Amino acid sequence: LTGYEEAPAEIAKEAPPGKHYNPYFANGPWIGMPPPLSDGQVTFDDGAPDKVDDMARDVSAFLAWTAEPKMEERKSMGFATVIYLAVLAVLLYFVKQKIWAKVEH
Repeated sequence: LTGYEEAPAEIAKEAPPGKHYNPYFANGPWIGMPPPLSDGQVTFDDGAPDKVDDMARDVSAFLAWTAEPKMEERKSMGFATVIYLAVLAVLLYFVKQKIWAKVEH
């Protein structure tokens, strides 16, 4: 999203018509898709800056959330499970101490 830039002068002459320069593509730097984001594209009510880097971060966070909408629920369930197992381990330790206290070692 943020890899678009001006082509270096030595290769700008050989740019195919209608193509845009993005050096991060493996099959060559010329692609047909224009830059999807540009500065000033969005205005925020709170006056936050509307820079390409900020918008790219927002888009990436949104795509990560849509890929795993249950992630927050899963993480909270995992945390609750760890707490439960820790309490259970402590209780089992004390039960073991009480049961085996009378046995000579």
